[in-house]
Amino acid sequence: MELFVKTPWNRHLRVRSDGQKLLASDFVAVSHPLRRSTDRLLTEAAAQVGAYLRGALRRFDLPLLFDGTALQNDAWALVAELDFGEFVSYADVARAIARPAAHRGVAAAMGATPFALFVPAHRVLGSDGRVRGATPNSMRIKLFEFERAIMMKKKR
Repeated sequence: MELFVKTPWNRHLRVRSDGQKLLASDFVAVSHPLRRSTDRLLTEAAAQVGAYLRGALRRFDLPLLFDGTALQNDAWALVAELDFGEFVSYADVARAIARPAAHRGVAAAMGATPFALFVPAHRVLGSDGRVRGATPNSMRIKLFEFERAIMMKKKR
């Protein structure tokens, strides 16, 4: 089952589920009418995405089915626990998953995550504090800028 959630970036977040866990999510251009899902999990995912877009959600709380290598699964699970606006480096993640020399592996895992937004790879930055490995118009950069802007507004 899948559901498309509208976002402000001229793309929809496509979310796929088996009814028990989310299987994947990615940003796509959608040109067909969107259907409402009767899947409880997809409905909850859409509600949480809406709260995220309003800046009202600290962290997604959804069951994700990780199907990667041990390093990928560990990195994805850790990054999925980061709060809105909490940014860390690849090296921070590598140390936190007890693989201190694996910062390049963490970077590769963030680039390969099957869960756009739900594993917020945009919160994992290079040691210089910038989004790395993303094209200038990528969703990772858009999400990073979105969260930074919300955090700046909250500080005022």
